[in-house]
Amino acid sequence: GGYNVVFIPFQGDQPTGGWEVFADGFAGPNPQPSTAHHRPSGLAEGPDGSLYIGDSVRGTIWRVRYVGRG
Repeated sequence: GGYNVVFIPFQGDQPTGGWEVFADGFAGPNPQPSTAHHRPSGLAEGPDGSLYIGDSVRGTIWRVRYVGRG
């Protein structure tokens, strides 16, 4: 475990459902600690609403943003 970014829906301060995978594939083909390509370890929200995902294996930072109609 620990190789996905998940979403848990909330209403107020209470969860309203189970978790859902939001982003995966970080570990690569073999999700083991000794061979994982990346491991998401921190999240931050930018001023434009982008989600930043930090990686504790290689130090990569990904930016996830909405593109489309909103």
